[in-house]
Amino acid sequence: MRHWKAATAGALFLAGCSNASVDKPADPVSAEALGDNILHITWGGIAEADQGEAKRHWSTWTINLVDGGPEYGWLSEKDAAFPHTLSFELAGTGKVRAVALDNRFAPVVREDGSMSQTAEGSPVRRFALLGSTVGPDGPFETLVTGEAKADAQTLIELPKEASARWLRLRIDSNWKGSGATRLSDLAVYGELDQRGAAGEADVSGVYAHEYGPIALRQSGQDIRGCYNNGLGTLHGTAFGRIMRLAWFSKEEGSIGSATLVAANGKLYGFWYRPEDRMGSPWNAVREANLTDADLGPCRAALYPPA
Repeated sequence: MRHWKAATAGALFLAGCSNASVDKPADPVSAEALGDNILHITWGGIAEADQGEAKRHWSTWTINLVDGGPEYGWLSEKDAAFPHTLSFELAGTGKVRAVALDNRFAPVVREDGSMSQTAEGSPVRRFALLGSTVGPDGPFETLVTGEAKADAQTLIELPKEASARWLRLRIDSNWKGSGATRLSDLAVYGELDQRGAAGEADVSGVYAHEYGPIALRQSGQDIRGCYNNGLGTLHGTAFGRIMRLAWFSKEEGSIGSATLVAANGKLYGFWYRPEDRMGSPWNAVREANLTDADLGPCRAALYPPA
């Protein structure tokens, strides 16, 4: 299940503490003591697609690293050479105190009925987290380096608190030493001045998606929408750049929710079945204004009678 607030199941242990006594190991540091997971989708965190992602199943996309759980994650190309570099963006400049990598594998029945019964690829081993306050192209500085445990969660505290809005995870090796690399989840702990800040002025528009267009109309914080040329409708609220929406498909007789972040002319996020059972990522690219598009059966959902 996915939750509105990031889950931090189990104990996360501090790694690489240079001040730890040889005779007495340092006490474990909990994620809660270091702040919130400000990279989580519900805090407005996003993950950019990596090279070759469009060719892979959605259960291996980079966006899965910000959903707060190990059921879906990221998988590199089999023949991709190290290092792998993944790009992320916070909703604003954050005070970053720690990073947590989750290498666990969780079998799951996907929305399309297929099931992942065995883990593909080798878990991340050596890595570095880099940050920038300037822009997505940097310049970047190294915030921390470390080694992630195989098939476990690893929390590593930064040597000192750092400011960053744009982040890069550089993966230098996996535990096998070659082949595809996998990671189930990534968490960045610290503080943001405002949850979901740096929002789009207006998310209204038509967004291209592989299963059909998504049309959104924003009025203040109120969001109305339509997807797949009238197959279903959307209604919800925007909090900065975060949208929490309910969807309804009369044709399918089904309902659920969606959490989307609007940034960089795109939508990033996920849709869910009842009980927060994840459907799939719902990433989309803005391609037209509402006034320039043929809304067809979506017009009534976007402009309901008064």
